[in-house]
Amino acid sequence: MKTSRKLSLLGSTVRLGFVSLIALLLLPALAAPAERLQIAHSTLTATNAVLWVARDRGLYQRHGLQVNLIYVAGVRSLQALLAQEVELASVSGSTAVQANLAGADTVIIGGISNSVLMSLVVAPEITAVDGLRGKRLAVTRFGSLSDFMARTYLRRAGLTPDREVALIQTGGYPETVAALQAGGIQAAMLSPPYHSIAIKRLGFRELVDLSRTMKYQANGLVTLRRFAQTKAAVITAFMQAYVEAVRIFKQEREFTIGVLGRAMRTTDREILEDTYAFYRDYFEDIPHPTLEGVQLILDELAPRNPRARDARPQDFVDLRFVQALDAARGKKTP
Repeated sequence: MKTSRKLSLLGSTVRLGFVSLIALLLLPALAAPAERLQIAHSTLTATNAVLWVARDRGLYQRHGLQVNLIYVAGVRSLQALLAQEVELASVSGSTAVQANLAGADTVIIGGISNSVLMSLVVAPEITAVDGLRGKRLAVTRFGSLSDFMARTYLRRAGLTPDREVALIQTGGYPETVAALQAGGIQAAMLSPPYHSIAIKRLGFRELVDLSRTMKYQANGLVTLRRFAQTKAAVITAFMQAYVEAVRIFKQEREFTIGVLGRAMRTTDREILEDTYAFYRDYFEDIPHPTLEGVQLILDELAPRNPRARDARPQDFVDLRFVQALDAARGKKTP
């Protein structure tokens, strides 16, 4: 009698173990497949470091996303978005606003930086803005943030871009530094760490630090409005991974410096530490786009673009996702 009961219990245990094994084997197949997300970024500067931190720490996978980060220099990142080759793009705020004014279905869902993280670097003999007259000033590409800020600064300083100061496009910040070193240009708009390279290694000087003089929607996480409507869950998952990466960026210095070195293709410890220290203080915990920053872009575009004069900054942003992040943290949206 006892033997039969033991055999019965043993059989039940074996069957239960077999069922559990089958469940474990089937679990991956039954799990929801990861959502694919192609993201373009327009520079190899630390402005995009949060994207890289999220990738290297595996945060995208943790939130059910299969993300591919693609470096596409300058305004071509936005062109890739418009062509639906990618679903998200990290570009300058001015690029996103100008595309929308031209009729594109773009919308800004986030912005990691609300300052212009850029410096105007000049040859040592140029000691004042008037010394730029007749000189060649480099930007990455026409229509990029560096181009937009160069024109804005020159006009505010009383100089006419293209007529009194020649604007030259180089293609990217590394190419700009190379042009400075070769003597082909006398001034350049540079973001960290490239401004440090030009100053410390090549003997150029900083004429103005725009991060201290302008509040501006410098960066935009941009998507197509129809994608934000139809794939809201995907964007929500991305934004959750993104804010986790912001926290890691600020709290895990050595890990972040390693990420920066790999992504920016440098082992220069001094440059990496300078870059980290610079960006850590400027990044927002939750990447709110600023209506004030968008308005500044519109104000600067208005003299040349009639549509900008009548536009409202609210028309260029979708705040649902950052507001949801605020609510999750128990914060009131500003």
